[in-house]
Amino acid sequence: MDIGIKVKLLKPYGQVCETLERMGVVNKKEKIVYPSCYCHELAKEEFAICHFKEMFLLQAKPSTFNDIDSLRRATITYLLQDWGFIDVINPDEISRILTLKDKIDVIPHRDKHLYQIKHKFRQHLTNN
Repeated sequence: MDIGIKVKLLKPYGQVCETLERMGVVNKKEKIVYPSCYCHELAKEEFAICHFKEMFLLQAKPSTFNDIDSLRRATITYLLQDWGFIDVINPDEISRILTLKDKIDVIPHRDKHLYQIKHKFRQHLTNN
């Protein structure tokens, strides 16, 4: 199954995951972050940025992954590359990004303690 956008990590796995945890949909009134994407290890030293709905597909669970989700994933991946966290293996995969950049909230690291992070998919972190 071909899911996610394959990437090379330039920063430690845990740092990429922590950054992704602060990116997604934010309810600023209730101070809740719903992360949109995860860094998934495909094989030893092979990673992909996946939308949480794609992660359900890996577990053979139903998913409503759609074009908007794909564009959100591409936009988040673009931002991670722009910030020097990753290199995208196939740059064509992030050629279509959203002007939704303004709709993808990113909580600054310094403010993380003010927010509750609610995962719609639970990933076990084994590569810290």
